[in-house]
Amino acid sequence: MNYQSEAYMQLRSFILIPFVVLPLCASEAFDRAHHHEEAGDSAAARDVFVKALRQTPNDAELRSGYAEFLERYHDPAARDEYRKAVSAWKKDGKTPNAAAAARRAVLLDLIAGDRKAAEADLADYRSLGGSDLRLPEADAPSAAARQFIEIPGPLRSFARMAAISADSAPEDILPALARNVVTNGFQASRSNDELEETEYLKLVHRYISQARELDKLAGADKIIKVPACESTQTNDLLRVLGFRMRGGCGSEVVLETVNASRAFLSTDSGFPLAQLEQSLRTDKPFSYDYRPTRVPILYTADYWITGKEKAQGETIDVFLGDPGLCRFYLGMSKLDPETADELKKGMPLVKLRAFAGVLDFFGGNFEIRQGRAVLPGGAKSAPGWAELAGVSPDKGAEFFDKLMTKDDGWLASLYDALARIHGPVQDYLTEPARMKRFYMAVRGKITTPGPARPVFRSNADMMLLTTRLHIDADGKAHIPGGIEVWKNLFARSPRGKYDAKLSRTAAGWKEPDDVLEALFALCRKPVDNEPLKIFMALTDLDRGRSQPLSAETADRLIKGWSIYGPQYTVFGDAPSLTDKTIVAWLDAAQSLDKIRDAQLRQDAIGTMQGLTGIWQIFSRQGSIPAPKTDETLAGIVAPFTTIRNDRELFDAGRQGLNLLVRSTAATSGTVQERMLALLAGGSRIDASEPR
Repeated sequence: MNYQSEAYMQLRSFILIPFVVLPLCASEAFDRAHHHEEAGDSAAARDVFVKALRQTPNDAELRSGYAEFLERYHDPAARDEYRKAVSAWKKDGKTPNAAAAARRAVLLDLIAGDRKAAEADLADYRSLGGSDLRLPEADAPSAAARQFIEIPGPLRSFARMAAISADSAPEDILPALARNVVTNGFQASRSNDELEETEYLKLVHRYISQARELDKLAGADKIIKVPACESTQTNDLLRVLGFRMRGGCGSEVVLETVNASRAFLSTDSGFPLAQLEQSLRTDKPFSYDYRPTRVPILYTADYWITGKEKAQGETIDVFLGDPGLCRFYLGMSKLDPETADELKKGMPLVKLRAFAGVLDFFGGNFEIRQGRAVLPGGAKSAPGWAELAGVSPDKGAEFFDKLMTKDDGWLASLYDALARIHGPVQDYLTEPARMKRFYMAVRGKITTPGPARPVFRSNADMMLLTTRLHIDADGKAHIPGGIEVWKNLFARSPRGKYDAKLSRTAAGWKEPDDVLEALFALCRKPVDNEPLKIFMALTDLDRGRSQPLSAETADRLIKGWSIYGPQYTVFGDAPSLTDKTIVAWLDAAQSLDKIRDAQLRQDAIGTMQGLTGIWQIFSRQGSIPAPKTDETLAGIVAPFTTIRNDRELFDAGRQGLNLLVRSTAATSGTVQERMLALLAGGSRIDASEPR
């Protein structure tokens, strides 16, 4: 009996040890905690983290996850947990993760107004390589002064209904909401010129109304409680949710829809209806954490909303009902704090709000440091900017005041385009005389409507032109094919297709800047800017070539743009292609277009495009050595210039396929096996993962 008891105890210990001793891994703890959060039981989720950390206190991933959980619920203990996570990541030798945890600790210190702790955590962050944070001056307003507004209900539910990413940081919630209201919240009324709410915005309003009713049910402790199935709380909650019970309390309970509109909101916002139904069936208490979401707001609520507007409802209601206010908020959120403070002090609120569109589209590149504007082009460009704006950049806020209001935002659009580039191109375009010339071209004679009037950017051509421009070794702008090619393009274009004035003056062009001036002038036109697309495509082809395209080849590419333009990127994957091969490809394409038999023509075009596409893949991944790319493409397209029947097409396709395989390093196996291996990313034929 004693032997049996001892054996039994050993067996029992052997069975129970795996369940008692083995700790939860981080991923399993995250899954369990998330499950409890989804059910609205944050206390149980916290308990999962606490128990897991007791077993593995040095698990850096688990420690960081717990800190993030506490931060979501605004728990002051989050700061200390982030510091512990920093130590754990350091022990694991993962400096980037440690730096990320230290950064969150600094930000939470600032929010809490604990400058001493922020200084200590910032020192730790900088020792880990962080350099993007700095503390405000001692006499500056602290982060603790930042205000919050409340949105009824959990953030997860509001984010679902307002189409905001669940991963958004708290400070990004209002800007994201503002963008959605501006772009999707209103539409032109059919009966008059006023705006009317879209279904998206009506749905958000209905959700907030329902959330406020649920908030009242949650009471002072902000937890929705249903003590038992047969209770007054059950009926009150189901009425707000739009459901009712079918069947008596117990296993037969089923929730069915009574109010379709409310039921839709309940389901779509993620209310835990399944858990509620299960609690009613088992006659167990149901509870759901329904604390309102506290969202940080820039500056103060009073800055955005007047006394008259406050009478219209809560801050969030006024925000949702005014697209102009939303765009103003969105524009100000693009500015860095120092620049925003200077503009607030230097410009009246009414004027800032009037040019909210300019701030929205271009304000992200505005920068004021120590009262002076930071300029694209630096000090050398300052005289040019001063002349264009009419105010010295040394007067930071006043300079940007003039920049935003000049010509309804056209000067601000140039500033934005030039601020996005660096190096020789920026130096070239910000030379004062040249900058003035190009600006006069882009602003035109009629400056309204400005580039920031629409909700979406109606034209990004100027930004594309400046970012894709290339400067030659002689210090001049690169014009693919030479000036004569572009003179011919504008001169032979149908009158008015591009610009009648440019077509008349093109004959007198002598310098690269003449061509650029024409391209800048076309950037303001709300039409398909074909010359700019051609210019960018050919510039990209020349960028990697040791010898730029000849004038004849460039002219040929321009003439074939309307038909073959989308395929010109193929030539950019092999900078060693000769002009002869490019022209041969165009000749073959034109020959195929002339085949009268529609079926044969389609098959021939598809075969040549397929072979060209495979050649592009092999050239891009290096399967075809660079010295062989030119002769390989030339060999592929040569037979297609004389296709007359299906037999010749079949032979041309097979010949091209064999040539592609022979040009690579794949030497063993059948053509099909080698082709599959090459398309998988290599030349070896094996059971590799890509294959």
